[in-house]
Amino acid sequence: MITGKRYCLLYLSILLCATGLQAQTFTKRIVAAGFNSAWEVAYGPNDSLWVTENKAYIINRVDIATGTKTPLIDLRATDPSINFTSASGTQPQGGLMGLAIHPNLFSADPAVRAAKPWVYVAYVYNRGSCPGTNTSCVFTTKIVRFDYNGNTLSNPTVIINTIPGSSDHNSGRLVIGPTIEPGTDASHTQYRLYYTVGDMGAGQFLNTTRTENAQNINVMEGKVLRLNTEPDGDGGADNWVPNDNPFYNNASITPKDYVYTYGHRNPQGLAWGNINGTDYLYSSEQMDRTDDEINIIEPGKNYGWDQVSGYCDNNVNGYKIGQNTSANEQGFCDTASNNKEPIFTLFTATAAEMPALMSQSNNALWPTAAVSSIAFYGYNVIPGWPGSLLLTPLKKNWVYRVKLNATGDGISGDTITYFHNDGDRIRRITCAPDGLHFYVARDVGAASNGGTIMEYTYTGTVLALPDTITTGGVNKDAVKIFPNPVTSVLYIHAKKDMQKPLLVQVFDMEGRVVLTANGYKNDFTINTAALQKGMYILKLYNAYGVTMVVKKLVK
Repeated sequence: MITGKRYCLLYLSILLCATGLQAQTFTKRIVAAGFNSAWEVAYGPNDSLWVTENKAYIINRVDIATGTKTPLIDLRATDPSINFTSASGTQPQGGLMGLAIHPNLFSADPAVRAAKPWVYVAYVYNRGSCPGTNTSCVFTTKIVRFDYNGNTLSNPTVIINTIPGSSDHNSGRLVIGPTIEPGTDASHTQYRLYYTVGDMGAGQFLNTTRTENAQNINVMEGKVLRLNTEPDGDGGADNWVPNDNPFYNNASITPKDYVYTYGHRNPQGLAWGNINGTDYLYSSEQMDRTDDEINIIEPGKNYGWDQVSGYCDNNVNGYKIGQNTSANEQGFCDTASNNKEPIFTLFTATAAEMPALMSQSNNALWPTAAVSSIAFYGYNVIPGWPGSLLLTPLKKNWVYRVKLNATGDGISGDTITYFHNDGDRIRRITCAPDGLHFYVARDVGAASNGGTIMEYTYTGTVLALPDTITTGGVNKDAVKIFPNPVTSVLYIHAKKDMQKPLLVQVFDMEGRVVLTANGYKNDFTINTAALQKGMYILKLYNAYGVTMVVKKLVK
């Protein structure tokens, strides 16, 4: 049950919005089956899905139209450092987990793709000591960059191989930032990787004696890490550490140099979203018996675990959370200057409800949903959906949609469930760039449709996307961009003189740059022949980086 301030009356919202639900109809089909089990499902180039199988350690590229799988790599066959198999005893949670595709691979220009043909993968590769039959084994995880040549992943480059692992709470979500992030010079100016690491399940089940390190910035457990996508020239391990990380010290690279945020329990969801020009990194986090969280990840912030569960509302005071034997939420929040509360919690129990909840040992009966992934819906397509977060639960047979407020830093309500009754153990939801198709992966152990990826297609009324979405430093009539729709050549004509050079960037509907051009005159052309058919967003900047025009572009 959801109770208390700001928790959104989930069930009431579902009832009140029943009429809207009926109008928002979807068809469904199974795209592909037989995954063991799909952990990450990333939308890849040429309308494909890239799927990591956590137990099988195989990465497949899936043709969405036919369901044909193309194995890109079998890590058990190619990486001898993986020292266990799926049939050799105690296993890590996750195994082969996160995958992220470098934005260059989405470019229409072959030279751009060839320059940085990189795919990043996170997986547990080593099982260390296993102290006793009723305790968790100690594992280790690494992040590796591969080259993609069209049908295989090869030439592995280890970015980091010292991330702690466990039988529980490895988290494992991996994303690339939406923009090239600044640095002191060209080599330090690049895209960054963001990776979630859980608290290893410290304090529960087989990890009851494991040390809780979420509050210790010198240990990577219970953290979001930030890394480079390519070496920055600093040498050794420092090649992969951004120099502006909040705890960076270049004297000697230690675990805290990688840390971006801390105080996390099990953040299995991570997704970038843009609201009114501001980029946010949203995270979904599995908590214990109560308070599954949605957070906005900000550098250097402390997200509270194992001192706080959810908000600083004292509902778990006096109870054991993690390895904290007697929580005092407000006491912690009053003294932790960098504490960051969630923007939303699901299934929060009140203090009065906690005694009964703490006495319930069956975790299947705990109200928490075990949120396993998060996706941002920023497409101007389905009515009511733009600026929403989609959440997948392991314990329920539907997907949640949570509506963000106008500034993107809070929740405005409209919490509804979709895609009902096709099976629990939902591991991932991925949106197609058209905003109409959704791909939902279920673990092999789901009650139904286990080991499948299902496609849900919206068939209702769509929103009209205005030709000009926003304007920047000049009136939209001061710049003419034509023809639109475009075939092979796009013309830029400025009525007013603007500081040169001008920069044009074309983005696909997931926010990836697919075409870049410069203009040194008021009138110039752009070759769009290599763009695939579809909808894009064009941005025009002046020499000072001021956005002059943002416009819908159709090819």
